[in-house]
Amino acid sequence: MSSQLEEALTAAQEAGDLYRALARARPEAFTPDLAMSLNNLAVMLSELGRREEALAILEEMKGMLGQA
Repeated sequence: MSSQLEEALTAAQEAGDLYRALARARPEAFTPDLAMSLNNLAVMLSELGRREEALAILEEMKGMLGQA
């Protein structure tokens, strides 16, 4: 994987982590942003051929949005 892709994936993972923390603190304000961030991460993982990881992220989103 190129260094640019690695950096982009790292940034997407960090964004997901940050939005998870924000959504735990204020779900009404940050759950939509978390969902978008996780969707972006899942798309990136899928495009990199890491489909099982992408599916796990989508399952997390499904559970999260089912609670909303």
